[in-house]
Amino acid sequence: MRTDFYFDPTCPWCWITSRWLIEVAVDRDLEVRWRSFSLYIKNYVLAEPSEAAEQYRPRYFAQHRNLRVVEAVRDELGDGPVESLYVEMGSRVHHDRDRDFTPSEVLEAVGLDTKYATAADDEVWDEVILASMEDLFEVCGDDIGVPSIVFEGKDGFFGPVISPAPTGEDALALFDALYAMATSYGFWELKRTRVNPPIFAERP
Repeated sequence: MRTDFYFDPTCPWCWITSRWLIEVAVDRDLEVRWRSFSLYIKNYVLAEPSEAAEQYRPRYFAQHRNLRVVEAVRDELGDGPVESLYVEMGSRVHHDRDRDFTPSEVLEAVGLDTKYATAADDEVWDEVILASMEDLFEVCGDDIGVPSIVFEGKDGFFGPVISPAPTGEDALALFDALYAMATSYGFWELKRTRVNPPIFAERP
């Protein structure tokens, strides 16, 4: 089953959910397609940023630049390398606490030509990232962020936001429940207050 997962390397909740989805993908026969979603575009281009949000602008923009690189790679090489790029970026941001890595370092780490690093400063890729986001908005509305999941291009949701991520049978049970809700006509929202900070599993 084609499953689109929308990500921004900045978001710790997105990172946790991505690791959970990778675990369940094999047992549920998921063809995961990793889709760009820029929190920089969402929070600073499509919306008027609040005064409090301004302090995070450099952090969001740094990963927005990395998403430009992701799209440049996808344009030439297809979807195949995108998961590896996200895993490398997410591992550095959330496990190594490194926000100063360069696109060239990421590309080299996953065995790709560092020529794609020039895309980080090319605004032409912003249109591609925005088009990816608009695909998600068309399914789920525009009052969402990441993590977000869409099944077969038509049923999806924002979330799940989980910490820590379940494993084993619990991971599969959560997936099955969420898939049932996502594909249930008329189901819109389920939410409760977070009590845990982001809790990461081991570094990939």
